[in-house]
Amino acid sequence: MRATALNGYLIHQRPYQEKRAIYQFFSYEQGVVHGVGARGMPLFAPIWLMSSGAKSLKSFSQISLGFSGEFVQQLKTQSSEDTWNQASYGLTTGRVQYALLYMNEVLYKLLDTESPCPELWQVYHANTAKLHALDRLSLSLADEMQAMKLYLRSFERALFSELGVGMDFYVDGHGAPINTDAIYYYIPQMGFVLDHIALTQTDRQIKVGGACYTGAQILQMGAAIDDPELALRFLNQFSQIQKELLDDLLGYQPLHSRTLWQQSIQYLQ
Repeated sequence: MRATALNGYLIHQRPYQEKRAIYQFFSYEQGVVHGVGARGMPLFAPIWLMSSGAKSLKSFSQISLGFSGEFVQQLKTQSSEDTWNQASYGLTTGRVQYALLYMNEVLYKLLDTESPCPELWQVYHANTAKLHALDRLSLSLADEMQAMKLYLRSFERALFSELGVGMDFYVDGHGAPINTDAIYYYIPQMGFVLDHIALTQTDRQIKVGGACYTGAQILQMGAAIDDPELALRFLNQFSQIQKELLDDLLGYQPLHSRTLWQQSIQYLQ
């Protein structure tokens, strides 16, 4: 089978034989691709490689650091963000590294293989670049944490949209417009429901968070999606709701990266 050029990021790896590894590679062209290649592919850095083979496990060769020049020029015409300075990528440390690990772990656990998702890929790429830039700044712990949470919430919303479970802040889980004066709970993959609605669906009990929201709050949160300053006001609410949805998608299985993140926070307290 003819070799295909792929541009993207390594999101998971495990040893295979003495000098090779099995990789999960998140590419712009084909989504997540599984392949075997020489050991040493770096995490959190832009990579260009050649993929060949007809089976689900491809052969990766010509692995190079940095995207291809042609690919960079192509995407520069599609994006207004200046995230193509490949020299800005380097080793990451501390909490930024855990944030990057988190994005990778969520992707390889939830995305189907060889299913292109270019819009999600561009959000992932942009937030990876922002996290690398954040790692080089001397911000206070509070400011760094706030920035990371904003980036991760943006990434999660793009992932939810790709998976077909995007959140609606204007219509409730039964298709009715959000009532500003009503009280709602959030049910993963269903949406906001009035607090008197029976919390069962398809004969199973639904896990429901303890938080409740007024209709006015929900509508403001919808407006905050595209307003970074307003989003800061609702950052805790976004974090809670999106965690509930993500946990449901993961089948309530723990994330290793989330455990590392929580341990790092406890260490600082």
